[in-house]
Amino acid sequence: MGSEYKNMLNSYDKATKKVRATVNAIVDEASFVELDAFMGGSDELGEIRGEGVMCGLASIGGVDVAVFADNPDVFDGGISLRGAEKIRRLIDRAVESGLPLVSLIDTAGARVLEGVGALYGYGLILDGYAEAYGSVPVITVVKGRNYGMLSYLSGLSDLFIAYDKAQIATASPLLLSAAGGDCSSAKTHYEKSGAVTNIVGGDGELRELLIKVLGDLSSPVQDTADDPNRVCKKLTASSSVRDVLAEAFDAGSVVEIRGGIADNVVTAFARLCGVTTAVIGVDGKLTAKGASKITDFLNTASSFGIPVVNLVSSTGIVVDSHQEQCCLMRNVSDMIYAYGNVQVPKIALVCGEAVGAAYSIFASKSSYDYTMAWDCASVTPLESAAAARMLYGDDIAKAKDQEKIEAKFAEVYAEDNSAVKAAEKGHFDTVLLPAHTRQYLIAALRVAAKG
Repeated sequence: MGSEYKNMLNSYDKATKKVRATVNAIVDEASFVELDAFMGGSDELGEIRGEGVMCGLASIGGVDVAVFADNPDVFDGGISLRGAEKIRRLIDRAVESGLPLVSLIDTAGARVLEGVGALYGYGLILDGYAEAYGSVPVITVVKGRNYGMLSYLSGLSDLFIAYDKAQIATASPLLLSAAGGDCSSAKTHYEKSGAVTNIVGGDGELRELLIKVLGDLSSPVQDTADDPNRVCKKLTASSSVRDVLAEAFDAGSVVEIRGGIADNVVTAFARLCGVTTAVIGVDGKLTAKGASKITDFLNTASSFGIPVVNLVSSTGIVVDSHQEQCCLMRNVSDMIYAYGNVQVPKIALVCGEAVGAAYSIFASKSSYDYTMAWDCASVTPLESAAAARMLYGDDIAKAKDQEKIEAKFAEVYAEDNSAVKAAEKGHFDTVLLPAHTRQYLIAALRVAAKG
């Protein structure tokens, strides 16, 4: 072995020790094959072997992937033009080969000494991600920091995962904190901005999540030991959409996405008799954030041909002056557009109330391949209590116990607008008992897939 090569190899191994350990922890054993290992350059700070970026091909849970990780031990993970070129070459390779793209980010931002060259490099990366998103599964993981332009990868990724101690910001956290408030923690972006789809506690938890999601996106049909005819004995008229998700889908298959925001809206990958589905559950009022959450999830489902299953127990769109003045109207419109243009089988199950827009958007027979409802469900233009006051206001006002009589009229209104009566008018394909939800969902998926 030549002394020059040996010295180069030793220096590179030393510089990449930590980031290599992270990559090896999440990929299958001995599967990582590095690309452009010694591609580097020099600037005022010296010569950098590998440019602080590790790129290569590997497998995770048996699924072949393209993976890169920037090295926080080299100039704080700063991305140089040469490093950006390495990343872009890997992105192009992933798209050409149809490989999922997995990235591990830990960077304090650009190498500003490179000036416009560094900015050009960021343009290469962002443009590459824009091409990859929607073509191959794109999963971005923030292990430590993600400051600057790579924070925008959140909108160009199917999953944007963060370690629980990660920090993410579009600018220097010092500048943001001076403006007021903690804007950079992973928790903030999971629970408030919604940029982070999932939070993990360590390398092992990340690997487990990646195996599940990559399996869902890359192997949409798998064998399952769960009985397709299993009766869901725990499901009753009072069950929530989360209860339906937990009981009716294949055991152990549920992976929730963006669980930190709009928690009355559930977006999750789950399997039905081994088939990956994109489950959207709406419980209660739909908010602007809930609509945006659904749109993002529909984009991923559409990109990879994953059937959509709606679970509906919703009283319609929230009435809120602040959201009305902000982004409610636009976010709901974007969501409706996404539903209308997704080219995958779509199934709807009303398992509670479907009031007003909740039926029109999430369960209308005009928009879905197969629609059904529990026998205890109802479909109404207005919430029962509001309808009772509007229709029987005079009678309620004259009553001694106005609360009691209002509740009675509301009950009558709900019965008059039951799912059974809606089905009689042709607005549902079938009505079922809650306990039979699993069998009907599986059968409906098969019917919708054939259609």
